[in-house]
Amino acid sequence: MNEDKYNFKYRLDLDAYQFDVLLQYINQFDVLEEDLIMFNEIKEMINNPKKIPRSINKQIAATVATEARTAKAKEKIQNAINLLKIENKKLTYYSIAKTAQVSYVTVKKYITLNEID
Repeated sequence: MNEDKYNFKYRLDLDAYQFDVLLQYINQFDVLEEDLIMFNEIKEMINNPKKIPRSINKQIAATVATEARTAKAKEKIQNAINLLKIENKKLTYYSIAKTAQVSYVTVKKYITLNEID
């Protein structure tokens, strides 16, 4: 495709069916062969998405980051439990989450109230 003759850009969010309809519509007109080739290449990409490979370094970095976030959340939760016990407040998922400043779901994920009592 010659970029000199196209000086504008549009973004379309189409699913495979919508793109098929667009391609059929375009095929009704006299279109440059190179444009049809480009549309067919886009259609192939829509119908056959490729997984983006991750390097081993990225996988390791993601794992390390996840473990660090998990450890930090668990530490916050444990500190909140200790603080609530010192203050003789009722231990609930909600009170722990509020004190630890983490989500309710995070607290439920890492502890059970049976473990605390």
